[in-house]
Amino acid sequence: MAKASAEPPDEILVVGAILGSLDAFDELASRYRAAAVRVAQSIVGREDAEDVAQEALLLAFKALPSIDEPSKFAAWLSAITRHRALRFGKRESLHQAGRVELDEVLLENIAALSRPFVQQSSEELNRALETVAPDYALVLRMRFLDEMPLKRIAAFLGVPVSTVKWRVHQGKKLLREALLKIRGE
Repeated sequence: MAKASAEPPDEILVVGAILGSLDAFDELASRYRAAAVRVAQSIVGREDAEDVAQEALLLAFKALPSIDEPSKFAAWLSAITRHRALRFGKRESLHQAGRVELDEVLLENIAALSRPFVQQSSEELNRALETVAPDYALVLRMRFLDEMPLKRIAAFLGVPVSTVKWRVHQGKKLLREALLKIRGE
């Protein structure tokens, strides 16, 4: 029997979590954690994305009784994640204003020297993804790096599945073009 058909729908898990089931919320969190990290990463960067996603999940857990439509949990969590990331970004930019730029340059160079040579192709892919429009890049990362099903991506972003399919299709074309430019072909 396929695992996907045995999974309870989000709204059942939301109601269970509201009634006190930590396992239900844990299942919701494991379903959408990678997507929350991706959304946060698109706003605050890779270094702080995990922290922002964790904070968003904690806020969602606390605010769960206030959700109006349990079937739209994914879109609700996405909105919370974006809001937390934007607030974090504002707060972090104030802190970074006082940092010494030389330290950041040194840290970047040390990290580059310590990376193995094998990561070259994944670095090319990440650079190419940075040049692709954010809507397409986010969907590509969720689909291929996080291996999220199209339906979950659609629910998380609050768009139809057909839109997600189009973004994956179009995003792959844009990514191919970006990789060719990076490689100088």
